[in-house]
Amino acid sequence: MWFRRRAKIVAAKPFDSSMLPPHAFLTVEEATEEGLLLAEYASRMAVKNRFIKKILTDKQPWFLEHSRDDARTALAQLATETDLEVEYLSGLITKFRLNPNSERDSQGYSYDDLENMEHRKEVSENVGRELRKQMTDADFLTHLVDSARKDAWREIAANIENNLDIENLPRDADYERHRDDRMRALIDEDLAALLTKSPGTTLVPAATPSHLRSGVAKPAPEPLDAPPSEPSAP
Repeated sequence: MWFRRRAKIVAAKPFDSSMLPPHAFLTVEEATEEGLLLAEYASRMAVKNRFIKKILTDKQPWFLEHSRDDARTALAQLATETDLEVEYLSGLITKFRLNPNSERDSQGYSYDDLENMEHRKEVSENVGRELRKQMTDADFLTHLVDSARKDAWREIAANIENNLDIENLPRDADYERHRDDRMRALIDEDLAALLTKSPGTTLVPAATPSHLRSGVAKPAPEPLDAPPSEPSAP
C-alpha cells in the first residue's frame, strides 16, 4: 500500500512593512485638481438626474438658464461641503496643537496627523474657492449642462433599447393579450426605477424658473421630447 507523503509546512515570515515602497502623497495642486474632477462628476450626475426627472414627469418646455441654475445649485452645495470640511479640520488642528495628548477624533485623527490635516485643509480651501468661480462662469455652466443632458438622453435610450430587445424575443400566444400591460409597466416601473437608481437624485432641489423673476426676459423654449442639440452660448 502506498501512502502519500505529507507536504512540509513552511512557516510564513512575519510581514515587514518597512519593505514596502515609500508612499508618495499628492501635492496640494494635484489633490486640488483631483478634487475638482470629482466635484464636476458629482454636479454633472446631479444635473443629469434633474433632466431624467423632467423628461419623464414634466411637460413644460426646457430653458437653458433653468438648467444652469440647477448646475449652479449643485456646485454651491459642494462648495458648502468643502467649507464644513475646512471648519472641521481647523478645529482639530487647534485642538491637537493645544493638547497633543488629546484623544483621537471619530475619524481616527491624532496629533501625529497634523501635517496630513493641514494638507487636507489647504486642498479643501482651494477646491471651495474654485467651485465658487465655476458658479459664475457661464461657459463652464453651459458645458456642464450640455454634458449632463446628453448623459440623461443616453441613459434613457439605453433603457428603452434594452426593453425593445426584450420585446423582440419569440412571441407566444399571450404576447398580444398582455402587450398593454407591458407598456404600462415600462412607464410606471422601468422608467420610474431609472429615476430612483440614479445616484445623487437629492443633490439638486428644483430651481426657481428664471423667466418668472422680474426683469428677466423669457427665452424661446426648447422641447425635451428630442435628443439634445448643441446649446447656444449664453
